[in-house]
Amino acid sequence: MDEHQLRCFVMVVETGNLSKAARLLNMTQPPLSILIQKLEQSLDVTLFNRQKNRLVLSEPGRLFYTRAKDLLASFKTLRQDVKNNAAGTEGNVSIGCSTAASLFILPQVMRRIQDDKLNITVTVREGESAHIVNCIRNNELDAGIIRTRFHAEDLVTRPLVTEPLMLAVPVHHPLAEKRDIRLSDLAQENFLLHSNTDSNGIREHILEACNVAGFNPRIIYSGNETLPMLLMVEQGIGISFVPQMFERICSGRSLRFIELTQPVLTSQLSLVTVKTHIESAVTTRFLGIVAEVLDSSGKM
Repeated sequence: MDEHQLRCFVMVVETGNLSKAARLLNMTQPPLSILIQKLEQSLDVTLFNRQKNRLVLSEPGRLFYTRAKDLLASFKTLRQDVKNNAAGTEGNVSIGCSTAASLFILPQVMRRIQDDKLNITVTVREGESAHIVNCIRNNELDAGIIRTRFHAEDLVTRPLVTEPLMLAVPVHHPLAEKRDIRLSDLAQENFLLHSNTDSNGIREHILEACNVAGFNPRIIYSGNETLPMLLMVEQGIGISFVPQMFERICSGRSLRFIELTQPVLTSQLSLVTVKTHIESAVTTRFLGIVAEVLDSSGKM
């Protein structure tokens, strides 16, 4: 039994006549009659009761007609779904993200997906960069947007956004009125830093720069998330270093963000995929939208 047989059967039912059904199917009556007979033989039931010049559905025939209509509709939907998936207009994408990507990039990407009327479902997993990379390697995620810079032969890393690292202090801090600052001025401060990573992240940049400046920072807190550290900075617990884009969501809070001039430190959001993984059309479409969003917003 195949789609052609189902389509012919439904046409015969809906016309009630082999000759008319054959004309509509662009075939002659004898092959259509043989097709119906073979269909009945394969099912081992009588689908039609023959009454003069009309074919009337039997009880099994009525059931078969209902199910055949459902199957033909499913075939049509299946073809369209596969076509949409191949075009990247429909499907599922699983992305690992840093907090910044979730806050500043993904909302605009989701808006673009809606505006373009794409049937793409996005599943996001936030977490430490090393964990996200492992999930990509294990095929649990399609791609990652992370800050840590991994250098590995199996990874493809594409820079998305490069921005300065800013010093975050509470508004009542003695340095709060400065427009820029040297890292060496912070030797006596309590540092709130991002946790250790397996590669080249914000913490590694800060520690290396402190070493060059001639001091070992007093680290009193290490954590994976930026926002909790900023809340602690606001309470006067210590100072921290955050990408410039976080300044946007802290407007109105008791925080000051100051540019580092000696040295100038930057942070980079990168798109990470695995070289050997085959990228689906919907993933390619999604990543293209990410690039378009960043281009249209001037790289954030």
